[in-house]
Amino acid sequence: MVRLAVLGIVAAASLSCTAPATAADQDGECAKSLLRTSPEIVIAACSRILAEPNTSSAERGRALSVRGSGYYHTKRWDFAAKDYDAAIALMPTDEELLLSRATTASRLGDLTLSHSLIEKVLTLNPSNPNAIWRVGASYADAGEDRSAIRYYDMALAIAPRNQYALLLSSDSHQRLRRFDEALKTADALVALGPDEINLQPYFDGYGNRLDFYIVALKNRARIYWTVGQFDRAEQDLNAAVTYRRIPLSLTARGHLLTYRPGREQEAFADLQEAKSLGSEQYETFFDLGLIHAKRQQFREAIAEFDRAAAIDPPSGEAFRMRALMHRELDETDLAFDDMVLAVSIEESVLKRTVLALRTAGYWRSNQAPDELTPDFKDAIRACMLDKLCK
Repeated sequence: MVRLAVLGIVAAASLSCTAPATAADQDGECAKSLLRTSPEIVIAACSRILAEPNTSSAERGRALSVRGSGYYHTKRWDFAAKDYDAAIALMPTDEELLLSRATTASRLGDLTLSHSLIEKVLTLNPSNPNAIWRVGASYADAGEDRSAIRYYDMALAIAPRNQYALLLSSDSHQRLRRFDEALKTADALVALGPDEINLQPYFDGYGNRLDFYIVALKNRARIYWTVGQFDRAEQDLNAAVTYRRIPLSLTARGHLLTYRPGREQEAFADLQEAKSLGSEQYETFFDLGLIHAKRQQFREAIAEFDRAAAIDPPSGEAFRMRALMHRELDETDLAFDDMVLAVSIEESVLKRTVLALRTAGYWRSNQAPDELTPDFKDAIRACMLDKLCK
């Protein structure tokens, strides 16, 4: 039996709209080609087909599959699951439909069902590249990137231009610090170009569909940044903004420029534009908060960290930064409350805070506490009274 671990990326990688065109598409609007721009129209059109008493079983199955994809695109995963289940009853060996249902099961937290459906696909067709890369992703999710890469290579041997296999292979190579290999697959992914790469939908962890080409450019820019090729990283993000000036590309470039000396104003302009265009990305608001903090605009920084914390709960780092802003404004109680919350929800913030407390002399133990003891709370409060405690 194929090993399938808990898999975060599967929940973000839908194959929902890859079912082949059929008679259901004859409605004109019950069409997978419209999912990206008009999912509600697709849902309505497919519903009309399904309401017709003379609709054949084949057309019904395809309409259910496409409507399920429409529900998936609009984050109504319960409805998507019901449509996929009904479609599978009519088309039990449709591999891409089974994978779409596996993705939806992951979104709904039913990992056992998700894994069993992927295994069913591999039983039907051991050479299905979209099932194979998912097995690799399960190994990566379990921290076994070397095993993951073997499966990605298997998928790419079958389908050399498979977008997800290329992206995930690049990710695993990066974690193993094999940057030459990471760049090789990243280059291949970007080289597909926006038209081809976006034939496959990319969904983030919140179910938002993102432009896959911009995701590919961001991925390669991250590698360049990691190996110190900052100019090449910026070139990729400039290309992303030129291609589509949207919150995703503007935030990516603004995020990079936030951490480049002397580029603060350019970063601020990109991030503000992303915000004005309706960005819902954590980095947009967190980085704006950082810039306001650097400018000692503490009230403005708090407002941005508020937005960041609301978008990405639980974000301990956003609460930590908001605590520091309250401290700068001598709002000790608010600072204390935020810092207690920050250390309670994110281990990295806890470790960072303990180091700051020890350096300032407020915590003498070398270990982080297992719980928020009165002594630890007293140390945090002392730190929130001391603007040198960092």
